[in-house]
Amino acid sequence: MFKKWIMLVCSIFAAYIPLGAAEQDLLKTQDVDRIMKQILSEHLGSKEVTDDIMQHALDIFINQFDQQRVYLLESEILPYINLNKENLDKMIAQYKEGNFAVYKQINEVFQKAILRSRKIRDSIEKKEKDKLFSATFDSSKLFNKNLDLFAQTEDELQNRILLNLSAYIEMQREKFGDSEIAKSKDIILRNYESKLREFENNYLYQNDQGKSLSPAEQENLFSIHVLKALASSLDAHTSYYKANEAYDMRVRLQKEFQGIGIGLKSTPEGIAVTRLIEGGPAAKNGTIEPGDILISLDGKTVVGSTFANVIDMLHGDTNTSVKLEFKRPAKKDQAEKTYEITLKREEILLSTDRVDTNYIPFGDGIIGEVTLHGFYQGDGVSSEQDVKNAIDSLRKKGKLKGLILDLRENTGGFLSQAVKVASLFISNGVIVISKYANGEEHFYRDVDSAEAYEGPLVILTSKTTASAAEIVAQALQDYGIALVVGDEHTYGKGTIQTQTVTDNQSSSYFKVTVGEYYTVSGKTPQKQGVKADIVIPSRWHNVNIGETDAIEPDTIPPSYKDSLTDIKPTEKAWYLKYYTPTIQQKTEEWRKMLPALRKNSEKRLEQNKNFQLFLKGSLPKEDEDALSVEEESEWMIGGKPKTFGLDDMQMKEAVNVVEDMIMLHHIEDKARG
Repeated sequence: MFKKWIMLVCSIFAAYIPLGAAEQDLLKTQDVDRIMKQILSEHLGSKEVTDDIMQHALDIFINQFDQQRVYLLESEILPYINLNKENLDKMIAQYKEGNFAVYKQINEVFQKAILRSRKIRDSIEKKEKDKLFSATFDSSKLFNKNLDLFAQTEDELQNRILLNLSAYIEMQREKFGDSEIAKSKDIILRNYESKLREFENNYLYQNDQGKSLSPAEQENLFSIHVLKALASSLDAHTSYYKANEAYDMRVRLQKEFQGIGIGLKSTPEGIAVTRLIEGGPAAKNGTIEPGDILISLDGKTVVGSTFANVIDMLHGDTNTSVKLEFKRPAKKDQAEKTYEITLKREEILLSTDRVDTNYIPFGDGIIGEVTLHGFYQGDGVSSEQDVKNAIDSLRKKGKLKGLILDLRENTGGFLSQAVKVASLFISNGVIVISKYANGEEHFYRDVDSAEAYEGPLVILTSKTTASAAEIVAQALQDYGIALVVGDEHTYGKGTIQTQTVTDNQSSSYFKVTVGEYYTVSGKTPQKQGVKADIVIPSRWHNVNIGETDAIEPDTIPPSYKDSLTDIKPTEKAWYLKYYTPTIQQKTEEWRKMLPALRKNSEKRLEQNKNFQLFLKGSLPKEDEDALSVEEESEWMIGGKPKTFGLDDMQMKEAVNVVEDMIMLHHIEDKARG
């Protein structure tokens, strides 16, 4: 439970980054209906705001403010929960007129709750500081209520605030150690308050100095909060984004950004450099080193500034310059020093957090491991090309006798790239079919006949494998080309979204669910996920992760033979001549081996004491740390490092499965003569 609260503390800090007028045109309340009409026109289901949507939006509006249940009392939000039809109809009529009176009333409740929380926190931080930082402080005594519900009394609310602060301090203790925490109490409390106030100021309509924003800026923030609630009320994957959120998403999808190329994180000493991005201005200059502490940007001190504000200040257009001042802590051979450097922002292509490779010697060759972190496509970079290059590089290490495609924490990306990655492993054929609200279907095919790899193939998955990654896993499983190994099932996201995030001409950023997808078998992973052929539990095996969308799974007819019904008559001759003769045939070779493969794997896992300890949640301390979720995200454009245990037992067993596949294939070959 305490780990859960540590993660919740992090999510509240990551929820909002201040938005400047230069980044996005300021919204007015009348813009809400205009943008929602655009979203609804494309949505798979809902085409207008209904009573259910309005109530759901109110619930989300409240939840996105107080997800951790540390601000509001139940009595304060009851008037806005489970409204009757008459009140909801009245709200919808007001909504159509650009009147959001109820949302404004709720925001006033938020503002009072924030001021109350600040008063409580101030008292706790003054009176309980030494107790909070004591290594023997037992925060488990605070768990006396269901933390998913709103507090009943102010005393209970104070207990929750105390618990939230305790969780943050514990997170810092795990990250930096007891000695560092003991000498940094005031800094840690200041950082905690700074991060919370950054979030709270979005509802108080204040800047970092506590001064009121202009009326236009206040209306902009209010409109953003309402839009986020309304968009999210349609389904689990429809969302509205602020400009800086869209920027981060665009970087993940395109693997390129404009900047100076440094990774930063918040530490007790200040905002520190964690890495220099290869090929970026900072790396090419050679002055900055990991561990240096950022002091100022363009002459403006960052000491006391929120982490998000600093990142916001670093953003800028290509060929613009930024002056930075750093402090380099004292080392054994040199004293502390400060220095200034001016760097020009450039377009940076991310070379990390795309594909990782490894290999294991086996017989007269190797077994390759390719970890794909996402499905991306930018200027000169794509998942398809990176995976192909990774396979080519493995072949240079030795005869490639087996391959593992690791998609364990791959949460998706571009649908087109999922199709192209899957196409690397089949000759020709349908990969995925999308179906839209009007019944229209679109077929995505591999038509180039080229295969980057043919042989024993395992797709390694977990409960966090989602969306485009599930397309690849299920499509290759459908054809019998690969075995899916990992958690019992993947995430279960079988819907398709369009987005305006990568549209440079768009002034509003959102993604909206427009359809469902099915692989060549006619199955969808929606809700049920991709089922593993061989279960090797990951660190997520006991965590309740999965699709919550209301859309239920169904099926469509299989498309293994591909009747080309969607192909134009003028193009059909080409397909019949060059595509149809080489359509991938469904193979049963690996599926026939499954009883033996499962039996061998189950026996190995039963005999692996460390794996059994892992399943029981009682690993030795060093492995437990390696397997835990990284709880305070380090700002590194491109994502987080992956940790699956010191020896990555799941990957080791996946390698064992591939070895079995190779040997059983060899035995069958000999039997056939």
